[in-house]
Amino acid sequence: MKCERCRFAPPVDAEGFQDECPFFNEHGKEYKDGSYGCTMNYQTLQKLQDEHDEYLAAFADDWGTKEDFKRKGWNYRHAIENMMHMIGMWPEGLRHAYKRHGKIFYKPYRNYWSGNNKYLDYFSGALGIVEKTEPTSEGKQPFYRLTDYGLKYLGRQLDVKIWPEED
Repeated sequence: MKCERCRFAPPVDAEGFQDECPFFNEHGKEYKDGSYGCTMNYQTLQKLQDEHDEYLAAFADDWGTKEDFKRKGWNYRHAIENMMHMIGMWPEGLRHAYKRHGKIFYKPYRNYWSGNNKYLDYFSGALGIVEKTEPTSEGKQPFYRLTDYGLKYLGRQLDVKIWPEED
């Protein structure tokens, strides 16, 4: 795709200068007519852009959550351990993650927490990481479970691919 037709090419400023395309160093070439472009098609560029946008959004969420915990004086590692316990990864040695082709995977065999927990209450708010179910009768405890987004969030914190629950 030629750079002048690519919507991913950096814009030209008022003086006529243009930043270099991030894809050009690896996939760029010069055509016979003297114009420049890259060997990637539109769909591949769109996929790479979407992955990058998703990475930046996840990084912002993770950083904001850690800073919020620090501001409140809470223990972030303890909250992660609680979520690991929800899916059976904590304490260490109960169920192990496995490694395939250089990546680490984990298949949860449960996904629940019964009882009050301030960390899980925080994650059950607008973040959408944990679902909270209030008790139906008095004297019962609330019930928490990780959402699919929560499994991805926990996986990012541990650098592990956590499979979603099976129906």
